[in-house]
Amino acid sequence: MKKRILLILFSSFLLIVSKDVVHAQTSEGERIRSFGSDIAIHKDGTIEVKETIQYDFSTLQKHGIYRQIPTVKKNKDGKRYRLDLKISSVTDEDGVAYAYTKSTVGDDIKIRIGDANKTISGEHTYVITYKVGGALTYYSDHDEFYWNVNGTDWTVPVNSIEAAVTLPELTSQGSLNGTCFTGVSGSTASECSIQKENGKITVSATRTLGVRENITIVFGFPKGIVAQLEPKEIVSFFDTFIGKILTFAFFLIIILWFFLYPLWIPVKWYLKGRDPAPLSGGGEVRAWFDPPKTKKGRDLTPVETGSLIDEQVDARDISAMIVNLAQRGYFKIVEKKKDDFYFVKTKDPSDAKLLAFEKKLLEDLFDNNAEVRLKDKKMYSTMEDIKKTIYTDLVAERFFPENPQSIRTFYTVIGAFALFTFNFPLAFSAFIFGRNMVRKTEFGVESANIAKSLKNFLSSQERQLEFQAKNQMMFEKLLPFAVAFGVEKIWAERFKDIHLTPPEWYQGYDTATFNSILLTNHLNNSLNSFRSAYTPTTTSSSSGFSSGFSGGSSGGGGGGGGGGSW
Repeated sequence: MKKRILLILFSSFLLIVSKDVVHAQTSEGERIRSFGSDIAIHKDGTIEVKETIQYDFSTLQKHGIYRQIPTVKKNKDGKRYRLDLKISSVTDEDGVAYAYTKSTVGDDIKIRIGDANKTISGEHTYVITYKVGGALTYYSDHDEFYWNVNGTDWTVPVNSIEAAVTLPELTSQGSLNGTCFTGVSGSTASECSIQKENGKITVSATRTLGVRENITIVFGFPKGIVAQLEPKEIVSFFDTFIGKILTFAFFLIIILWFFLYPLWIPVKWYLKGRDPAPLSGGGEVRAWFDPPKTKKGRDLTPVETGSLIDEQVDARDISAMIVNLAQRGYFKIVEKKKDDFYFVKTKDPSDAKLLAFEKKLLEDLFDNNAEVRLKDKKMYSTMEDIKKTIYTDLVAERFFPENPQSIRTFYTVIGAFALFTFNFPLAFSAFIFGRNMVRKTEFGVESANIAKSLKNFLSSQERQLEFQAKNQMMFEKLLPFAVAFGVEKIWAERFKDIHLTPPEWYQGYDTATFNSILLTNHLNNSLNSFRSAYTPTTTSSSSGFSSGFSGGSSGGGGGGGGGGSW
C-alpha cells in the first residue's frame, strides 16, 4: 500500500513539473505577439489582404519567418477549386521590403522571408500583402466571404489576433451578417467578438490562440455589391473526356499485353502459322535428283532451295551460292597458300542469266578487280542486302505469303519488349510460337517436299541408291545443294573411292592425292574464309568506338572525370 501511494505521489509530481516546464517553454519561446489582417473586398470580386504579423523570436537566432497560404478550397461535395493568389509585397512596418522567396508546396504558396546569411532575434514585424480571386461564394439570396484568417498550421501561439473586412461601398448594419469560429481545424467554438459597421465587419479572438489554432470569419452581405468571380474548378486530367479515354485505353492495353496477347500468339500459330497441305497431296520421297522449280519452270538455285527448307537464309545457303557461281564459271576458287584463298574472276558478272542477288554478290565481291583475297574482304552489308533480296524473291515466286525474316524480326522485338516489361508469358509465346509463325504457301510446301527429297538422296548411304553416285558429273552438279543442306561430307563420302579430277573452278594448294573428301575439306576451308568476310566484327561499335579488348587502356573508356577533397 505504501509503495502504491508513493508511486501516485511521484507521478503527480512529474505531471505538475512537466506542465510548469511546458508553460515556461511556451511563455519564454517564440510567438506571434499580434496578428492583424485587413481585408478589402473589391467591386470586381477580388479581395486584397494585408497581414501585419508582429513576431517575437525571443532569444532564438533565426533568419525570419515563413507564411504558407492555401490556394485550394473544397465545396460540400468534395470538389476542389483553385484560388488565383498573387503576392503583392512583403515589407516591415515602415514599408521597407524584405528579401523573400516564393515556392509551391502541394496546394499552398509558401513565402519564406529573411536572409539566409543573417540571423535575427527579438521582435520583428512582417507586412504581407496579396490579392486573391475566387475567394467569395455566391448564393441566391446573399454573397459571402468565408475566410481562415491565420490558418491552422502555425507552429507558435498567437497572443492577439484581429481581422477587419471592408466592402467597396457603405451598407446598412442590418444587411450585414457575420460570425466567427476559433480553435483547431474542425472546431465550432466561437471564442471571439464581432463588430459590424456600414460596409465593414471586425472580428477578434477573446483569448490567446495556441499552436495550430485559427480564427475563421464568415461575412454575409447583399447581392449586387460585387461582381461574381467564381474560382476555377480543378479537374483532374483523368476526369476529363480525353483522360477517361486514355485511361480506358491504358487498361485495355494492359489487359491485351499481359493477358490476351500471350494467349493469342499460340492460337494464331495453330490457326495460321502452320504450313498448309501441299496442292498435290503428296509428301517428300526417299530419292529425288533435281531441285524444285518456280511456277514459270526455272530451277531454284541452291541458296533458294536451302532457304525454302528451313525458311531462312543462313551461312550454309550463302556458301552453296558461292560454289554454284564458281561451277557456272564466274570465278575460280584458288588456294595460293595453305588456308589462304582467292577468288579469281573468269566471267563478266553482267550476264543476263544471273539473278539479281547473284549479280549483286559478284559486283560487290570483285568491285572491278580481277581477283580478291578473302582474308582482306568485308561484305557484311552486302550479305544483308542479298538476304533481303532472296526473301523478297521467294515471296514474289509464291513460296511464302509473307517475308519470313520480317515475321521473325517482329516477334523477336515483341519478345524482347515483353522481357523488358517483365511479361514472361508473352516473351515465351513470342520466342517459341511467334518466331515459328513463318508459313509456306501450298505451292511452297510442295516445293519444300521436293527439296527435302533431294536432301534425302544426298544424305542417304543405302546400297540401293549407290548406283546413282557413279560419276563426277553428278557429284559436282549436286555438291552446292549438299552444301546448302549441310550434308556435303556425307555426299563426298559416297564418292571417296571414285577417281576424280580437280574441277576447273577449284584449284587447291595440295592436289597430289585429290579425291571427293579432300575437295570437300578444302572447299569448307575456303567457305569458312568467305563467311568471315561477311560476319560483323566486334572490335568496333556501330558509332565508331573501339572495344576495350583491342587496344584498351586506362582512361580510354567513357565517363570517369575526377574529384577530390576540399
